[in-house]
Amino acid sequence: IALSGIAGVIAVDRFGAQGKGGNLLIDLVSRQSSEYRQRILHHEAGHFLVAYLLDIPVQSYTLSAWEATKAGLPGLGGVVFDTADIEAALEGDGLSAQQMNRYCIVWMAGIAAENQTYGNAQGGQDDQLKLRMLWEQTAKPARGVDTQLRWALLQAQTLLEKQSAAYEALLEAMAAREPVENC
Repeated sequence: IALSGIAGVIAVDRFGAQGKGGNLLIDLVSRQSSEYRQRILHHEAGHFLVAYLLDIPVQSYTLSAWEATKAGLPGLGGVVFDTADIEAALEGDGLSAQQMNRYCIVWMAGIAAENQTYGNAQGGQDDQLKLRMLWEQTAKPARGVDTQLRWALLQAQTLLEKQSAAYEALLEAMAAREPVENC
């Protein structure tokens, strides 16, 4: 009975609340670890900086599942971009190869930031899923999605390495929960 009840709660959370309850529970337990909080900070700062460098406006950011849930976002944290050009392109002729490349680099930047700081990435599955979904909805460039992911990861790593001072300053600003304009 207990296992059935737990399975029911998990199913309702997964399908009814898009897994937000599970994310909140994971966040609550993991929040005790400073490495966990730092990983999220590094991951999201990677997205933020690369979006800025590629002229993709950042609207907001969150660094915990609770903040994300309050903001109406899925996941354990996130950077919210202005995606008006994606939406317009999906309604029209589709994303250009240049637009697709820019968004791929931004979505892979969180993984790149974690790799550079920790030698591996624990996050980024949601980012890759979003990218794969976008890939399926658009006119695809010549290369396959896995090749695109590897290429975008390399581009993001290069941008973060070249802008390491800006990245460090952004980490400090985001850790202090500075507004987007200050970041």
